[in-house]
Amino acid sequence: MENRKINKNYLWILIPLLILLIVYIPVIKKLLHRWNHGDNSYCYLVPFIFFYLCWEKRKHFDFSLFSGSYIGLFLLLFAICISLIGSLSSLETFLYFGFYLSIVSLGFILYGKRLKYLAFPFLILFFIIPLPPFINRLLTFKLQLLTSSLAVSLIRLSGFSVFQEGNIIDLGITQLQVVEACSGLRYFMPMVLLYFLISYYFLRGIWFRIFLFISVPLVCIVANALRIYLLALFHFKGLKELAEGFSHHFAGWLVFILASCFLLLIALILKKLEGEKFEIKKSPEIKPIKLAQQKIYIFSFLLITIIGGIGLYFFPKTFFITKKIDFSSFPLYINGWYGEKLVLSKKILKSLWADEYIYNIYRRDDFPGIIYVFIPYYKYQTAWHTAHTPQSCILGGGWFIIRSGEWKLKVYSNKFIPIKYMWLKKGNEYMLATYFFFERGRVIVSPWWHKFYLFWDGLTRRRTDGALVRVEMLLNNNIFSYQAENELKKFLLALWPILNKFII
Repeated sequence: MENRKINKNYLWILIPLLILLIVYIPVIKKLLHRWNHGDNSYCYLVPFIFFYLCWEKRKHFDFSLFSGSYIGLFLLLFAICISLIGSLSSLETFLYFGFYLSIVSLGFILYGKRLKYLAFPFLILFFIIPLPPFINRLLTFKLQLLTSSLAVSLIRLSGFSVFQEGNIIDLGITQLQVVEACSGLRYFMPMVLLYFLISYYFLRGIWFRIFLFISVPLVCIVANALRIYLLALFHFKGLKELAEGFSHHFAGWLVFILASCFLLLIALILKKLEGEKFEIKKSPEIKPIKLAQQKIYIFSFLLITIIGGIGLYFFPKTFFITKKIDFSSFPLYINGWYGEKLVLSKKILKSLWADEYIYNIYRRDDFPGIIYVFIPYYKYQTAWHTAHTPQSCILGGGWFIIRSGEWKLKVYSNKFIPIKYMWLKKGNEYMLATYFFFERGRVIVSPWWHKFYLFWDGLTRRRTDGALVRVEMLLNNNIFSYQAENELKKFLLALWPILNKFII
């Protein structure tokens, strides 16, 4: 009879959890897609680790004993608000964070203050959220340069001549590019996850844990530098086949295993120095609340979850779709520049999520540079259907930023618009790239203001339509930078009234 009662109590855990997962299916699909891309495959392990850590506490934490709290309901409302902000402002990470907070709120609904004894499993569960793209790009660029420099130093210590330009390592016989996957970031988040698990099981002292945490980025950078060093040696020794294909990927896995073992070795040494035993604290017995009151908490949780899920799904679908002139009539002659239309592949179009686009190339007989105009347009914008800054796309094509800044372009006697510009280099080629968001009458260059106005206009105007305007001039060494900037500014001035006609 007692076992049946316990099993019935577990249903009060499984049912709200199942409803929560069903409501968040659109977010979970996006999350799984993110896990499949980049360096986020480690996220698949996180739910299993979470459940194992909870199962491990079964002798010290009675999961069938409910002591819920209304705090969970307020946290759930906050989680849904975070998810709505993420959806309207296309801040994908907010969607995932809202999903995570909803799971935490369920924990409060079931166990109240006792949830603090499950703090570590829920900390590990936080790793289901991949790094936000802007943090990813920032860390990647820094780690690329550090890894490249260390690898070059090791190669030179071995007596080989090598030249470094950014993340390009010129060996003379070939070039190695330290791309994002070889920067150390691929290992960084899995190693941080491993750090928390190792420190949880082996270390207690705060200073020992801090020392181990500092070791994580150092281990990642050194491990990847050694990997690149070995690949360079293979090229110098004429063993090119060992530096490519399966051997290249296998080396990546091997380096991660070695780095993990090295981190564990550091932890074992620190544990030896610490010499302190630790026992798992048992969750104190708390008088359970009445089942009727617990049912009120759970039913309230289900009601808020379902209503919030319906709102998250349907609210963006109520946005107004504005009418605009078809892009097919976009002019191919602009201020002395003659253009032709280009077509993007289906794969690129799918990754852009754009509803319409302009992609033209313009030339002028008396000027050596060529201008590309690329304008993806969105009838509405939400997570996975929005414009984004072009830096990652450009840098992913092998370009390096030489310098960047912002112009204030005078389009009328009393009106200036901001234009973001970047000078880039790739080999012997140079590119002057400019961009801005043109949305609902606003010109924006900051991605943060872009996100804010998406959220604000979605709430107040029920409109999130807009476009990203990219105008890029490709050049060689035969022109001075000030000449290129002057010509591109003139082109942008001529383009401005055309944009106002085609984009409302």
